[in-house]
Amino acid sequence: MTKSFPLDQLTFREAMSRIATAVHVVTTDGPGGRTGATVSAVCSVSDDPASILVCVNKTSRTHGAIVQNRVFCVNTLDESHQDISDAFAGRGDLAMDKRFDSAHWTSLATGCPGLDEARLSIDCEVQSITEVGTHSVIIGTVADIRMNEPGNSLMYVRRGYHSLAK
Repeated sequence: MTKSFPLDQLTFREAMSRIATAVHVVTTDGPGGRTGATVSAVCSVSDDPASILVCVNKTSRTHGAIVQNRVFCVNTLDESHQDISDAFAGRGDLAMDKRFDSAHWTSLATGCPGLDEARLSIDCEVQSITEVGTHSVIIGTVADIRMNEPGNSLMYVRRGYHSLAK
């Protein structure tokens, strides 16, 4: 039998930790700088025009750079990319250029860095930004898609990494 809990910030965070999600690094490059962050909130919006959304914390430097650059790329990680996820999540306190030095990146159609070994890289131009609480919901129109052979996806659930095989 399920239990009812008070609706507070800690309960909400615990509830969200129980939702398994793919792990992504969102990147951007342009006048606002080259930066990236680990994110979990990504989904498709429409196939006509092809568009996706990503949720980014408004206090992050990546948020400010995306707003200024008006472009972003979602790089979906595989099971071998836990170190990349940790680096772009800020674990280890690496400078941003050192985070990018940990892997090979290719400049995609918008100029955003695409991770060469990502399961999937979706390069986008910002279509709209809506602020919701601590985050912004950023919708992008797809400008470029790169896919690698299917592999085991890196997942995050219950505050830990897991692998999902096809």
